[in-house]
Amino acid sequence: MAEVEKILEKDVSRRSFLKTTGIGLGVAAGALVFGTGIAGAQTQTGTVAEAPLPYVELDPEEARLRGHAGYYMAGCMYGAFYAILSMLREKVGGPYNQIPYRMAGYGRGGAANWGTLCGALNGAAAAINLVAPDADTNKLVSELLGWYTITPFPSDKSNAIASAKGFKYDAKPYPTLVHVTSVSNSPLCHASVANWIKKSGYELGTAERKERCARLTGDTAAHAVELLNAWKAGTFVPTFKVDDQTAACIQCHEGDMEGKMACTTCHEPH
Repeated sequence: MAEVEKILEKDVSRRSFLKTTGIGLGVAAGALVFGTGIAGAQTQTGTVAEAPLPYVELDPEEARLRGHAGYYMAGCMYGAFYAILSMLREKVGGPYNQIPYRMAGYGRGGAANWGTLCGALNGAAAAINLVAPDADTNKLVSELLGWYTITPFPSDKSNAIASAKGFKYDAKPYPTLVHVTSVSNSPLCHASVANWIKKSGYELGTAERKERCARLTGDTAAHAVELLNAWKAGTFVPTFKVDDQTAACIQCHEGDMEGKMACTTCHEPH
């Protein structure tokens, strides 16, 4: 983890750090920059900036590489959050330097390995929530979740990068085979992983399954950046729509259910 972060993180001097964050004399002696993976403490004067924070256009392919590397640092939620926030630290600085990457560490394996919301979605959504107003966040996150449920993972792009040994930020070897893909029909970690295991034949604890989730994390971070870039440019248009079966379920059960997930992933059609 430390070696990967040395490759990816740009060194920031104490002076420039104080300047960009505005923390000033409130920083305790010996305090460390958040997000380095090293334990540290800091105090500060003044208030932490509230979202929405400034956003500038980012490179989706760089997010894909960082998301893959971030997965191996501390899991899927950390990886997606880290991919986006690390670039915003570099391009915007300021308030982003006050947000610790570690806040996303709980989300691995669908939150503490409970298999709930996929951590890659959770981390990307947290990053979106930092930069977009509430109404726009809901639209962007909804679009991201919908895209995830119908997309074969890992993507052809991630498979090609792995095959060419192009995940440049990873300090240790990882499986480079072109993985089979699967569609989750759900934003849940359990469904996503289980479908892929069934199709690929690899078990949960294998390096191949972990690599699949690393590529998925990069893919999700990349698409989140694509959505944010379109939103920033004023060209974002939601395209995801629930399938006819789910729409019928929602209509029939209006008032006693809420959601957009494909119902037949967990329930028998009727």
